[in-house]
Amino acid sequence: MFGLLSFNKEGNKFFTMCRLEVKGNKYVLGEFLEFKGKQEDIQALRYIKRSKVSRLVVQKTSMFGLAPSRLQVLYSSRDYRSEGAASEWNEVTVRSSTEVLFQPANSTKVRKFKLSSVTSMSLSA
Repeated sequence: MFGLLSFNKEGNKFFTMCRLEVKGNKYVLGEFLEFKGKQEDIQALRYIKRSKVSRLVVQKTSMFGLAPSRLQVLYSSRDYRSEGAASEWNEVTVRSSTEVLFQPANSTKVRKFKLSSVTSMSLSA
């Protein structure tokens, strides 16, 4: 469920892909690269790497119904003993202007997604 297999252009090798879910139940398969944004937010997100995290969920936090300026990122550490996500979730809060750099499968271009438009992401190891 967390990693999807795909064949490369030669058709003889495979790699696992990450899955990014954005608003409107749209999915993008490819490779998670990194986060971009203010240094403070990048520092808070430093633990979220493909080798350490299997899944993350983004929730909006707004006060009094105003536009969300901060996002709550919940992430589950990878549990190599059970080949999946650990049952415990961790939390960080970042600015809504933070971006995700993601390279879609079968594309040479890296795309930027506002973290505020992301609902979840499954990371392959």
